[in-house]
Amino acid sequence: MLSSYTVRESRRAKHVSLKISVAGDLEIIVPQGFDRKHIPEILQRKQGWIQQVTQRMQLRQSFAGSETVDGLPQEVVLRAIDESWQVDYRPNKVPGIRLNEQPGSQLVLFGETAHREVCKAALQKWITRKARMHLLPWLRSVSHELHLPFEDASIRRQKTRWGSCSATKTISLNCKLLFLPSHLVRYILIHELCHTIHLNHSRQFWSLVGSYEPDYRQLDDSLRDARLYVPLWMEE
Repeated sequence: MLSSYTVRESRRAKHVSLKISVAGDLEIIVPQGFDRKHIPEILQRKQGWIQQVTQRMQLRQSFAGSETVDGLPQEVVLRAIDESWQVDYRPNKVPGIRLNEQPGSQLVLFGETAHREVCKAALQKWITRKARMHLLPWLRSVSHELHLPFEDASIRRQKTRWGSCSATKTISLNCKLLFLPSHLVRYILIHELCHTIHLNHSRQFWSLVGSYEPDYRQLDDSLRDARLYVPLWMEE
């Protein structure tokens, strides 16, 4: 059983609920006036669920690569484009962070490397640039292959969606797609391109998806756990 947790009283809460953050922290939300002496027995009943979620968090770390004590990556694994970068932090007195790609797949951050938020922002910006460099040409290639044209495309860092398509056939792709296996990324590209024809999830839409990707059901199911591939520093 987890030995540490936080308890938060909520006016809106009618029942006790447990929440585990992406960092693995357990929070127990209780109604106001709840007798906290009952918490240990609640944790005992929920032990199976806690272990399951904790294992998923550990699995996420094994997928997403190792991190330093402060939560910054030692390695960045970009499965979609088959690249793995070793990250080196080199502090100096220059304000901000300067990020360089060096031979041997070395990613070096110079500057205020003791400041986690500054480093994280620089890494996220680098991921966005890499996504723009690789995902947009990939989308154009699949569009040409399937004869499904789109008007415009952009890269964003969305919280929940892997991609979206507007009524004007503008496709937005999540930069975090770079962390997913390439077969899942290709499926998402096909999915969004099919939305240029059917801007819904109707039977006709899925029929169109199936005509281009017969295994779409299995791929769609795999996306439920795909966020395990994304490291925590990209989710914050």
